[in-house]
Amino acid sequence: MLKKSVFEYENYKAYLTDSIAQKPSAGRGEKSRMAKALQCHLAYVSQVLNGAAHFSLEQGEVLNRYLGHHEAESDFFLLLILYGRAGSANLEAYYAKKVRETRERSLSLKNRLDFKKALTLEDQAHYYSAWYFAAVHLLIAIPEFQTRQALQRRLRISAKQLSKVLAFLVSVGLASEEKGRYLPGLTSLHLGDDSPMISRHHANWKMLALRSIEEEAPGDLHYSSAITIARSDAARIRAVLVQAIEQVRPIVKASKEDDLYCYALDFFRVPGIEVAS
Repeated sequence: MLKKSVFEYENYKAYLTDSIAQKPSAGRGEKSRMAKALQCHLAYVSQVLNGAAHFSLEQGEVLNRYLGHHEAESDFFLLLILYGRAGSANLEAYYAKKVRETRERSLSLKNRLDFKKALTLEDQAHYYSAWYFAAVHLLIAIPEFQTRQALQRRLRISAKQLSKVLAFLVSVGLASEEKGRYLPGLTSLHLGDDSPMISRHHANWKMLALRSIEEEAPGDLHYSSAITIARSDAARIRAVLVQAIEQVRPIVKASKEDDLYCYALDFFRVPGIEVAS
């Protein structure tokens, strides 16, 4: 069973109960970890989830951070707590209306079909601000990695970072969300050599390559060589490397997707002070 979005709930206790059940080993020990985050007794967490007691807004804010909610999810979760804590029929009706309106806005955003055909420069700047935006975007094309839990295990980023990425991808049409599963969206993304984001794109994956070097995974390949050659041979070497890239492309195109890899290639004249002849 896939984890549902908080926007699919009208009761924050039901949402928390389902979230706990979705954790590994059916959520064993999750209430204890939640109690530790809240700095309260385990018995109190059980009392709230199974009884008439309620978490405070302050505790709700802690849970937002614990659960890795992005801003919109955080706002809605606190609204659900206010709804649950309402002490009169009029106040309960007031918050019930707010909950319905917020849910409808979320559903309308999620299901809209008029996404942009391409990202604006502002959205591109957001997308290329860190490597994990592209990594998540690529991975959700693979069924195995279409849930939050699978993405977090694969990329080892925080729940808060992942929530931020998924919310952004959905908001710009690069992904859609259906009952807790994230699917590739309708918006296209193309980065030309003349794009102002191209340097950021290269830098993101170079930084990740450095992390891969440090981890020394047996299947990875890293090669760096500073060489002295005749300037006239530089063009020949570049042609060989370009040919290698072209040979990789049909392999990638025909390959059945089941994991995420990065291949990067550098060949350049080492910069320095020009010596006058």
